[in-house]
Amino acid sequence: MNATRGTIRRELTLKKMLILLFAVLISGVASMHARANGYKEIGVEIDGSKLDAVGLLVESRTMVPMRAIFEKLQSEVIWNQEKQSVTATKGTTTVNLAIGDVSARVNNRTLALDVPPMLIEGTTYVPLRFVSESLGAEVDFDAARSIASVHTTGNGPTSPGPATPPKELSAEPFVVKGRVTDRQGMPLEGVEIIADNQLARDSYQEAITDEEGYYQIDLPPINTTWNMISYYEHKFEGTVQKFKLTSVTDRPFGGNKGAVRDFVWDDINGMVIIQYNYPDEEKWPGFSLDEVELTLIPVSRLIDGSEGKLIRETTTFSPDGPGLQSVPIAKYEISARWVPDGMNPVPMLVSKFDTNQYGASIVTSDFSAVVGTTKRVAIKLVFP
Repeated sequence: MNATRGTIRRELTLKKMLILLFAVLISGVASMHARANGYKEIGVEIDGSKLDAVGLLVESRTMVPMRAIFEKLQSEVIWNQEKQSVTATKGTTTVNLAIGDVSARVNNRTLALDVPPMLIEGTTYVPLRFVSESLGAEVDFDAARSIASVHTTGNGPTSPGPATPPKELSAEPFVVKGRVTDRQGMPLEGVEIIADNQLARDSYQEAITDEEGYYQIDLPPINTTWNMISYYEHKFEGTVQKFKLTSVTDRPFGGNKGAVRDFVWDDINGMVIIQYNYPDEEKWPGFSLDEVELTLIPVSRLIDGSEGKLIRETTTFSPDGPGLQSVPIAKYEISARWVPDGMNPVPMLVSKFDTNQYGASIVTSDFSAVVGTTKRVAIKLVFP
């Protein structure tokens, strides 16, 4: 009897050991899976309470599940499935992010992200520090415990407008200075400013704007006049686009007097050009490219971060070809139809210029520079 009981105890002990070993193996497999994906797990605390989700370290930035962090920070969350974007609102602050987009909007400001929102195993992850600080919280990191701690202030978020009012700038001899902003009046950092004199060829002076958009160039003490030029490079949908900015005061000045010259990034437009072979005249009599209607539905924000709008216009002719001549650069879904007078509209098939993959619509952001900083996206049309 005792031998039987001993045998039963040994079998139960063996089963417990096997269960424990299985649990350890499962845990090890999960850890190996996390490492295989290249993401290290990071704990997250909000005011000392553990977040009910695990953060992941991606390119030295802590990423957290979208709803977990926004709801813990007591913000209202709206998910746009079509645009793959999230809008979170708390008090007077609104934060907008989109999957794969390195630009985010906080109220009326466009800000750059080191790591964009991303989908990981079906869950949307957003950068912890960015969303927390945008909503009025502070973040610190305990490397010893691999814990990111978020501390809410209790006072609610504040609007992330300019830290200080714009400086009052005045002209000085042999100095040119100014500020560069976008269409919303927000400063642009890293913009190239060129002062080009009319005395000698290739004898220009350069500067780069600081984080508040200001620049200053000390000019050599020579008797000449100067022209100001500004170029700005902006990355959008994986492509760097170059723009020539508009000078608020576009006229030369004497170096001995100096000047203040501000610039604005207000030209964000490109063209949509149709590359087309005319159809069978017998089948489609009277067809004309100036009776083609294009519909452009934005599937991203505009290149400067502002909200895009649906565009539906009939094409016109220009030296560059038939199409739409002034389209804000964005990622669009483009469709087309023939709209002749006195007839029902006829849908057309659309393809990118470099393919023959026609469909009812295409999605593209392929605005490329053709001459100088002029940009266009080319499409092809055929009848079904």
